[in-house]
Amino acid sequence: MPLERVYLKKGFSEVVHDLLTDIASGLGGQPALTDVNEGSVVRTLAEAFARELAVCYEQLDSVYRNAYLDSASGPALDNVVALLGLDRQRGGHLEGTALFSRGQPAPEDIHIPLGTLVAGRDVPLFATTANAVLDKGERQVVVGVRAVEPGGKKVKAGALASLPRPIAGIDRVSNPGELVLRQREETDDELRARARRLVLSSNTGTVAALEEAARSLGIREVQVIENPGGRPGEVEVVLGDRDIGSELLEEVRNRLENVRPAGIVLRCGPATPVFVQITATLTLNAVFSEREQADILKRLRAVLTDYFGALKVGEAVRDAKIRALLLSHEAVVGCERSDQRPILEPFVCKDGSGLESVACAQMGNGDVMPGPSERIGLHPEALPLRLSLEPPKPNLWVDTTLSVAAGTPTGGLQARITGAIKDAFDKAAGKASAEAPASLGYTALREAVTNIVPPAAVVRLRVTVTHERDGLVEELDDDSDLATVGAREQPMPRKLTLRVEGSDD
Repeated sequence: MPLERVYLKKGFSEVVHDLLTDIASGLGGQPALTDVNEGSVVRTLAEAFARELAVCYEQLDSVYRNAYLDSASGPALDNVVALLGLDRQRGGHLEGTALFSRGQPAPEDIHIPLGTLVAGRDVPLFATTANAVLDKGERQVVVGVRAVEPGGKKVKAGALASLPRPIAGIDRVSNPGELVLRQREETDDELRARARRLVLSSNTGTVAALEEAARSLGIREVQVIENPGGRPGEVEVVLGDRDIGSELLEEVRNRLENVRPAGIVLRCGPATPVFVQITATLTLNAVFSEREQADILKRLRAVLTDYFGALKVGEAVRDAKIRALLLSHEAVVGCERSDQRPILEPFVCKDGSGLESVACAQMGNGDVMPGPSERIGLHPEALPLRLSLEPPKPNLWVDTTLSVAAGTPTGGLQARITGAIKDAFDKAAGKASAEAPASLGYTALREAVTNIVPPAAVVRLRVTVTHERDGLVEELDDDSDLATVGAREQPMPRKLTLRVEGSDD
């Protein structure tokens, strides 16, 4: 952005023109001197004065520009940043490149400003040395980085992993190569960016300042909770990383204490783990060997581990999402609860008593809702996944013949009768158990039909049930007839023959 001028600066030609115009005007009772030709006394005197005045204008403009961070350069910039207690870095800083990336192509250009901080665990804090743009449609961009403080040992590739101030649209950051000591002197643009960061960092006592203080030590996930539990005057900083040691935790607390708002009680600690046990019965689309079933379970465990590993602090786990993950395997066609147990059962660690179930974290729909400082995860050593693989359900084919009296409206009747028959068999299948199959009588089927067709219009109802598992056929056309429905059978209406008595059809 161009620098706004607070005074009018004139060049040599402008000053000469204005002087000659004023001399020739005769204003103020002065004689009008109109000889402005080249070499005349009037013009020579005017040009000599104009040169000195133009030099003064340039000097004043230089002094004006050298007083501001955006326009000062060289030694003048050194004097400006000295007011903030900064000195130009003369060399001996770790330098290299950082890779900013995202999983999907960028929907729009994502700007990465000069001076963006990049942190890692047990490594110095780095800052980008140039403005960069992750172009629309691209997934990554490489930017130069330089250590904020001089010295230090060589940093290995992949050590940088987080942004103290996250950039919307950037998912990951890392250094693809080693970061080594260089002797390059800090440029004016880099010095300006460092001065701006110092000004921003001096704004302590804010949520952003607390987050940046923790992220600058390589903490990737930080949650700042104001007034936790409705207690005014308190702030809780939750560290979401899973591998925070006591030394790093103490260092984070010291950093936070430096930016803590006055009069505020500050608490800091890692997220409280909430472990869930997954219990489900999965129906397969075919009969698999033990080795194939073991491979299916291995792949499902990997999918669930990746999902829970990406959960953030306070993020809920939905019952529908877990079902979708379990059904993502091409061999799994059904997911049901086992023995009326919930698919997701949450547990927390109790001092001296191991893991304890916490029903309060589970919603009525099966979802698990953690607190704002809790993170949901898996604990396969103590809470192994309980996934039971079942072979596909054999079909229970149902053929129905219905004769109605002449004059009975038949529009849409076939679909409604088929639905009523299926509902009756599904209800019976729900009552069946592995030990005892359920029974469905002719009377119940006739009642389901007469809820749609007037009883007087039903001339004859006959239902044929064919068990796919053993080929057994059961005929139901009398009040004494019964059909059996096993717990593992799936009722499938196959054919409905609708006849109208007295019709040519």
